[in-house]
Amino acid sequence: MSREFYEKEYHYDEDIEFLDFRRIHYFFKKVRLQPKLMYLDIGSGVGGALTYCNAVGMKCVGFDISDRAIRLSQSILPPTIRTLVANGEHLPFRDGSFDVISSLGVIEHFSDPEQGAREIHRVLKENGQALLVVPNSYGILHRLKIYTGTEQPQELLATYYQWGHLLYKCGLQTMTVSSDLGPPVFKNTKILGIVKRLLLKFTLLLPTQYAYQFVFVCRKR
Repeated sequence: MSREFYEKEYHYDEDIEFLDFRRIHYFFKKVRLQPKLMYLDIGSGVGGALTYCNAVGMKCVGFDISDRAIRLSQSILPPTIRTLVANGEHLPFRDGSFDVISSLGVIEHFSDPEQGAREIHRVLKENGQALLVVPNSYGILHRLKIYTGTEQPQELLATYYQWGHLLYKCGLQTMTVSSDLGPPVFKNTKILGIVKRLLLKFTLLLPTQYAYQFVFVCRKR
């Protein structure tokens, strides 16, 4: 994962202006969220998921590879939420530390996504749940060359079955898989972006295997 890109170019400023809690709520709808559970957000960015889980009463920890992301998140998060700069392939936490772990469009950007999944398995409690949002290489828009991934410099796109196999190999059993709603159509005023995001909405009418991105909810196997 290129730290320089996230320090200088990634759209954290846009993200902090519009925290998409509707999409975050959709991500977590099949995850057990309860007060006092320990929650870790991998690649926490400006803190949208942390804000959401903190409102439930969970004990929240977030980290990001970017100092800029952490500074921005600390400007809006309450001091009770712990945030730090860290690398998701080498988590600075003890085995079995967290009840819920999320990676919302992050693990696919790791230099070694398998190592990231192994680390999720390691720090997840035995009865915990892991939520991963990952991109689909078999998505209709990808196959038509309309959408070929994000602007980020490193990104693994894989099929429904390839992601499931990767997670299983790293000790995570898939419980549910659903399609990502995608970002709001009018997230910004860039015409090309609006058209792409509108087309992404039509993929919600298709079977999950053709989704733009997958929402995996897993447990330890």
